Amino acid sequence: MEWSPNPLRRRRSPLLAGLIAGWLVVAVAAGQDTAVPPAPADGTGNAAAAAAVKALRSQRFAEALRIVDEALVPLVAAKGEDDRGVLALLILKGQACYGLGRPQEAIDALAPFARSLQDPGPLVGPASDWNALTVLGDSFMALDRWADALASLERASSMLAADRGWESGAKAINTATTLGKIGTARARLEDWPGARKAFDEQVAALEGERGGGGPYLAAAHNGLGLVADNLGDDAAAAEHYALAAEIYEEQFGLEHPYTKRALTTLARVKGKVGDTQEADRITARLATVDAMPTAIPPTLQPVPSTIPDHPAAPPMPLFTWPVIFAATAAVILAALTASGFLVRRSRRADLDPGNSEAEDGAVGKSATEND
Repeated sequence: MEWSPNPLRRRRSPLLAGLIAGWLVVAVAAGQDTAVPPAPADGTGNAAAAAAVKALRSQRFAEALRIVDEALVPLVAAKGEDDRGVLALLILKGQACYGLGRPQEAIDALAPFARSLQDPGPLVGPASDWNALTVLGDSFMALDRWADALASLERASSMLAADRGWESGAKAINTATTLGKIGTARARLEDWPGARKAFDEQVAALEGERGGGGPYLAAAHNGLGLVADNLGDDAAAAEHYALAAEIYEEQFGLEHPYTKRALTTLARVKGKVGDTQEADRITARLATVDAMPTAIPPTLQPVPSTIPDHPAAPPMPLFTWPVIFAATAAVILAALTASGFLVRRSRRADLDPGNSEAEDGAVGKSATEND
């Protein structure tokens, strides 16, 4: 497999795309809840916020968006757009829009937080603002707006560092996740030293985490491998890719897309450094996985249609009166044609059209006399 010296100069790097697309999936697979802001502190809109949070945790994004939109109209009319309760609901709206795959709508909903990047303090609270800025960064990344994403994510990181109300384990994971996204944005901007710093800090943030951070640590090593890969340090790239593949396989198994992607990348780098035997061994392992039959997950089973089939039309009888009349007429016509009667009559009409009626009358009269 050929590899360009700088894969990020192409339209999109598969490795970087994997980093970007994988954050939310890794969080769910690791058993972490996606962070959601608390309900508005003043009590206004609490019921709507609680219902929206519940829907978001179940990934019912359309339902969450409907709940928030219905609550925002009277709340904005009563308290204005700068009210903390309104801002808290806008965070939920941004999360719902992003979950529905509508990043521009998420950015529009979170515009007050984008405008506050230079403000000294949070609009709602450190944890709530971290949520808003993280979703804002994700939405910018989805639209390839990497500089805007980086500004939002670095602001989110500072909010997280300033907030001491997080439980230590949750704070470590959220810090690592934010740093990983910062590293991804810097890599996309080809700021390799900045990307390496962010991924190194991501690893450090997970050092005290129980179990070493699991897939988050794998993502950090994958990012470090990406940086080394683009800087031409094949040995370091192979080391980090190997660690990422090992953790992914331990967490998710050999057949998981993250594991297969990491092993594929590792095989390529091993081939570059001349370790073709190891590259072939990895490729052979991947071939056995691809050859394994995989069951369709229950969510992908065919869904029975709720639309009933059209009722079958009643069979038409073979012999009906119109059919009988048409068949009889066809038989008579065929008999007359075969006897030459119609042909002779047509010839007489063609030869003497003016006398045809007289001849017919004479024939009729003669017949009468003979009777």
